[in-house]
Amino acid sequence: MQAQQKQNIKGLSLIEMLVVLAIIGAIAGVGFPNFSKWQIDRKVRSHSEKIATVFTTATSQVERGVYPYVRVLIENGVTISAKGIKQEEFSNRLNNGDTMDCSAGIFSSADEIITYTLEDIKLFHLTDGGGSGAICFSKGGKYFKRVATALSQQNISLDQKATPNYVTICYYKEQSCDPRSSGQFNSSDKHPVYLVNYSRFGMIQKYKWNYSTNAWRSR
Repeated sequence: MQAQQKQNIKGLSLIEMLVVLAIIGAIAGVGFPNFSKWQIDRKVRSHSEKIATVFTTATSQVERGVYPYVRVLIENGVTISAKGIKQEEFSNRLNNGDTMDCSAGIFSSADEIITYTLEDIKLFHLTDGGGSGAICFSKGGKYFKRVATALSQQNISLDQKATPNYVTICYYKEQSCDPRSSGQFNSSDKHPVYLVNYSRFGMIQKYKWNYSTNAWRSR
């Protein structure tokens, strides 16, 4: 009886194996591009969240009174960090008639609040020319400043309002993250482009470029 059962056991033929492998290959060929795009989107979105976190942390420290003056600095598109000046030093500078100009010198001895390293992404426009930019926040927006490349950004439209206060984030192989022309994003691969919008009063908003409508969609 056992011998008969063994004789009835059949394996896959070579043709059947080739058919299975062909089906698997076809499925993989269709699915890989989508998986690759998902990986790129995940990377770009992750870094956009990091950038938003730095801005949110900086502005919340100001609003809570932990630091009266905080500087967000993006250096060559490699790191983004926030530093804060303590109240005593801030008051001394104002009493001495110093201008709160968001310069590096003012923050040379400031406390480091948060720092992130950015990889495999591009920013507009803080890296297009290899430069750096900084934005300073104070409670009520009184001493809000943008310096270096952050100051030279032109307005774009977000929610039907013009603003120069933004950072766009895209895949490093894309030619440009420049949001001033929608044509910049109309690549055949349609790689994801994210944006972080900040205001002098500490409001932080996040957007993603919608290729279907050619407009920014709030996240």
